[in-house]
Amino acid sequence: MKSEDYSQGEAFQAEKRTVFSAESLPLCAAGQLAKPGDFVSATIGGWGVVAVRDREGAVRVLRNACRHQNMQVVGAPAGNCEAFRCRFHGWTYDLQGRFLSAPPPVAPRDAQSPDLHMAVLPSGIASSLVFFSLAATVAPVDAGPLPAYGGTLTTEIACNWKVCVEHLLAEHVPSPDFTWAWPLLAVRRAGSVTIIEQIVPHTFLRTRLLTHVFGQAVDDFKQSAGTIKHVCENLQADRAAGKQAVDGALVDAFHRQLGEAYARDGVTT
Repeated sequence: MKSEDYSQGEAFQAEKRTVFSAESLPLCAAGQLAKPGDFVSATIGGWGVVAVRDREGAVRVLRNACRHQNMQVVGAPAGNCEAFRCRFHGWTYDLQGRFLSAPPPVAPRDAQSPDLHMAVLPSGIASSLVFFSLAATVAPVDAGPLPAYGGTLTTEIACNWKVCVEHLLAEHVPSPDFTWAWPLLAVRRAGSVTIIEQIVPHTFLRTRLLTHVFGQAVDDFKQSAGTIKHVCENLQADRAAGKQAVDGALVDAFHRQLGEAYARDGVTT
């Protein structure tokens, strides 16, 4: 890895093309979509998506892009709604992403065309997490049985996503108590409690960390999430200055997979 891989956009664009567009990615905990109309939206590796539970109880993942002019439809990170309405030109969709209506000045000629619906992505649920893929199929990561869902903490971190991954991996080795699932999940088990850390690469200098807690109250982990934020933002400054991550088996494996992705895209590291 070079300092530019953590502080400039070229590597992030390569990751968008070769990692985030090809792998099965976690989006949220299924428990965040408890009721019909509940939704969670995110930009993951440059791709805008939204997970929603419809009126029949099914969960699906949609591309967060209006079919009128490809503008973002859902602006809030989470909430509950009856339908989705693009704030730019008013195109409206139901909870399955199907086109409902549009104001007359911007209405499509054929309101029955299937090309008007929001794109539905391959998705699935495993270990109480919702996964999606921009590729043809989805392969959710199964972390095994989990205790009851306790909630999710959201932490915004001013760092490149790789810094957050490296920090989570640096002090661990593969074991029954710690599992790393390429490219965005770390699973920690401590007795009756399981913590799943989900990395959400928003931009090349902004990362959202979702701490999904199972078997304990989520508020008990606020201090831990704050510590991760503080450490990662300091590490980001180190990476930008050319100081590399601490060696370790999991960090080395992570870098090898990134290197293979960059090579497929013709980017050198």
